[in-house]
Amino acid sequence: GSNAHSGSRGPVMTIFCHLMNGQLVTPHSLPLWLDLGSIAIGAIYGATLATARRAPLIGVFIVAVLMGVGGGMIRDILLGTEIAALINPRYMQTMVISALLGAFFGHWLTKPKWIFPVLDSIVMALFVIIGTEKSFLYGMPIASSIFIGTLAAIGGSVLSDLLLGDRPAIMTRGPWNTSIALVSAVFLVILLGQGLRTPAEILTIVLSVLIRTMALWRGWSAPTVDHFKPTYWKKR
Repeated sequence: GSNAHSGSRGPVMTIFCHLMNGQLVTPHSLPLWLDLGSIAIGAIYGATLATARRAPLIGVFIVAVLMGVGGGMIRDILLGTEIAALINPRYMQTMVISALLGAFFGHWLTKPKWIFPVLDSIVMALFVIIGTEKSFLYGMPIASSIFIGTLAAIGGSVLSDLLLGDRPAIMTRGPWNTSIALVSAVFLVILLGQGLRTPAEILTIVLSVLIRTMALWRGWSAPTVDHFKPTYWKKR
């Protein structure tokens, strides 16, 4: 009965219903290494930034924490679940080790100028993946999952930018940066809807790095309201 009914809806409607019901993945299928890996890279990145600003050690650790788990904490608060970074001791262990690595060795790790943009886009994609998939696990609809995945990706950097006295990148015109999070979340959802979970995760990371690289190389600017005005295209 249910199979016949599912088949009569067609593949597009079936995918849409699964997305709306949050049934793309099983509750225990999010690998811990993916979450810890994204936290480690984010914390190293944050500690390196803070050290470059000559922040005191406590400042380095706070920025590392915000970059590592800030977005994840926002995600868990929105989902109304326990904050994983505070419950599981592995998260804080990973945070401390990564913060130390970033503080003492970050300037060596990031000497090539292309490392920072690549690291940033990888971290962003990882947080998009975890945030979006976890939202589906908690039964969130498509729009909410995309929103939470996007916010999880940019939340840590917004908090750390404010702490470092910078204008958050999300409010700054220029090359594609935080806009990549939204595009990546939508792209991920489309591929998840096709049942391509592992390829979806890998391709989302590739897409994030590719857009950021091309934006810096070709001078692409992130979309603004002006880009959608008829006068903009007439000038072109």
